Amino acid sequence: MEKFIFGITGPTGAGKSTVSDIFRELGVYVADADLVSRQVTKKGSACLYEIQNAFGDCVITTDYELDRKALAQIVFQDKTKLKILNSITHKYIKKQLENDIEKSHSAIAAVDGAVIIDSPVMDMCKCLVVVTARRDIRINRIIARDNIDIAMANKRINSQMSDAQYMQYADFVIENNGDNTALKGCVEGIYNKIKDISKTTGTQNTTPQKTQ
Repeated sequence: MEKFIFGITGPTGAGKSTVSDIFRELGVYVADADLVSRQVTKKGSACLYEIQNAFGDCVITTDYELDRKALAQIVFQDKTKLKILNSITHKYIKKQLENDIEKSHSAIAAVDGAVIIDSPVMDMCKCLVVVTARRDIRINRIIARDNIDIAMANKRINSQMSDAQYMQYADFVIENNGDNTALKGCVEGIYNKIKDISKTTGTQNTTPQKTQ
């Protein structure tokens, strides 16, 4: 079955997972790039071996698994090192995402990932949904999700593209500031438009549509 694939992306703390869950309720198969990244970096994997070569034994635990906290401390304070990490992991992530989506039974599928833009995964996506939120809301979400302090939350935000940069690639924009009822209606509206786009293979909506 030929599938229409779109991307769900945006800065950390914007609430992409919530948006993805709504798309799933609507029947879309959504592949989680973060979950896949954990799968491809498991103990003994080729990807983990490359990461160890690039960053050293300090990012490997005594059980020979990836020390994600140690790696995060390195890459979220240095954009060059973050690019190195992405150059290693993205090829493995893309291959696994392609395999997972191919096995799904949904004609419309999506990839949920924070770093889709300018990665090999972007080539899979015919259009892009960008999820944003106010910075203060994002900081609170990151602190609660990852159990880190505000300084580290800000470093993670600053390590990524700005909202304006994300918008340049957006076919649809969702502002997720906490109103779940409005959010659900917004996602449903976008899904209907994506279904219309999917009827013409290879086309893409190039006019960003800002919704709340």
